[in-house]
Amino acid sequence: MDFIFGILGIVGGFLCAVGDILFDLKGKNNVKSGPANIIDSNWQIMSEWRFSVSIWTAALGVPLYLLGFLGMSNQLAQSNGAVAATFLFFAVFGASGGLFIHATVCFLPIISKTLTKNGVSKDIIDATCTKIYNAVKIPLVIMFFNLVIATSLTLIYAIIKNYLNVPFVFVVINPLGLMLLGWLFRLINKRAFSDLPGIIMPSVGIAMIGLMTAISAYH
Repeated sequence: MDFIFGILGIVGGFLCAVGDILFDLKGKNNVKSGPANIIDSNWQIMSEWRFSVSIWTAALGVPLYLLGFLGMSNQLAQSNGAVAATFLFFAVFGASGGLFIHATVCFLPIISKTLTKNGVSKDIIDATCTKIYNAVKIPLVIMFFNLVIATSLTLIYAIIKNYLNVPFVFVVINPLGLMLLGWLFRLINKRAFSDLPGIIMPSVGIAMIGLMTAISAYH
């Protein structure tokens, strides 16, 4: 069963990566603005259906990758119950915020485009989006930390301690490692890598947790 959960986790992670592309692939000449620097100028030329479909992909993907997390916890429990319980805590806490995070960042462009079409001034739009962001940013950051960073650190520890039977390369190929790699690409060439691959790296990393689960269960 854990092998199947791992495969579902892979599918869930890649569904979320598709959602990341739909929401965050803004294209050239995008300019950020607003008090919190969260408003993207290219929202106005992006089709609104992209944001709605992006929410749907997350709504499908999050439960699937949560099953992958559950399978991973089962695999870890065979070697170390404490590490398994720690991972499951971070995974459930983070995954419970996965859809919340994704939907929140999709609400902002929908609101911005709708208000713009109705003649609302840019200052009011920026202030509205900033208020929404300020209201959710603390739980958003905490949940993202658990989903991407805490789960990855737990797995890195498990791999180093041989609690998990997967190739050592997964010390790097995980949500945290791939997110940092995406940031590195942007540092190398911000213009070329402002969108891909950085915007999909955490979700692809989540898919890699599913892959680790499948590999461990298969062995």
